[in-house]
Amino acid sequence: MRSVLRLPFVDRVLSPTRGDRPMHKFIRYSMVSVVAIVISQVTILICAWVFGLSGIVANTIGALAATPASYELNRKWAWGRSGKSHMWREVAPFWALTLLGWLASTGTVQIADNMCKSHGVTGLSRAVAIMGASLFAYGVVWIVKFVVFNRLVFVDRGPGAPGADSDAVAVLDGPGTASPAPAPTAAAAAAPAAPAAVAPVVARPAAPAWEGPARAGR
Repeated sequence: MRSVLRLPFVDRVLSPTRGDRPMHKFIRYSMVSVVAIVISQVTILICAWVFGLSGIVANTIGALAATPASYELNRKWAWGRSGKSHMWREVAPFWALTLLGWLASTGTVQIADNMCKSHGVTGLSRAVAIMGASLFAYGVVWIVKFVVFNRLVFVDRGPGAPGADSDAVAVLDGPGTASPAPAPTAAAAAAPAAPAAVAPVVARPAAPAWEGPARAGR
């Protein structure tokens, strides 16, 4: 996999995704959305065309098939986070937005399915209509999901926050980004400090004893 990513063509394609600015995250988020769309649309096509399931059932199975891959790619690649997911800060909001998209797509899919039945549209044409209705609904909430992901769900909560991945962020920053200074090791912290240099003291010679009476006589 790494050898494929090092190919010149692949490197040029992925060059706009390298960085930690909102635009770089948006590009990665868009690419992840393409992967999720392919998974969901292929699943809907198989369910509606091959198995003849209803539009709502096919759309539900498609959403369930695409959501795990979308979550993992968005969290680990689009926003560069690793470690254990936080249930209430990451998992729950992500699935809540997925549920919102599913509810919106369920309405549009039901309308498309009913229109197909009333006009006698079956087979592949019906499946394509259901796919288009689902894609339209998810596209409406697509921008809203990015804003919520970037501002609330996958937001950086500091270097000590759970799920923060400094290595992933350093890779995304690319060349030319200053790295933070390494923390001192325990051995360096325990080493005694070097003693301060002491300037040598030069003693001044004492005045001759005969100078005293001579000055007193003056």
